[in-house]
Amino acid sequence: MPTIETFVVEGGSDGGKRDLISALTAAVVAAIDAPADSVRVILTEVPAAHFGIGGQSVAERPAPTQAVMQAFLIAGRSPQQKVRLIAALTEAAAGAIDADPAAVRVIIKDVPNTDFGLGGRTAAALGRGVGRDAMRG
Repeated sequence: MPTIETFVVEGGSDGGKRDLISALTAAVVAAIDAPADSVRVILTEVPAAHFGIGGQSVAERPAPTQAVMQAFLIAGRSPQQKVRLIAALTEAAAGAIDADPAAVRVIIKDVPNTDFGLGGRTAAALGRGVGRDAMRG
């Protein structure tokens, strides 16, 4: 159920976008032991004029390739898993779209299993995020 929302400056190739989606999925699987088919990656391209750094748009101030990611997870992942996830997502973006690792931002958002749903039911009702050993290490 992990969902990775990724914002990049528009202009990348379709192949690069496919590579990024694949790499981010693999990063999540490796870092937090989630099944690949449970991972969702949403890629949003932002016009350079709409992506700002230090008060200026990237259109005005050229910058290295950037990526900003929000990782929505069912609450309960360990601090170690989050450290691994941040590192893995950063490495995936660096490899897939040649992003400067220093320019990659990852924000983890823990969502209570009562507030995360799929198929019209809460994750709690589906037994997700409850008592899983994988969430501890």
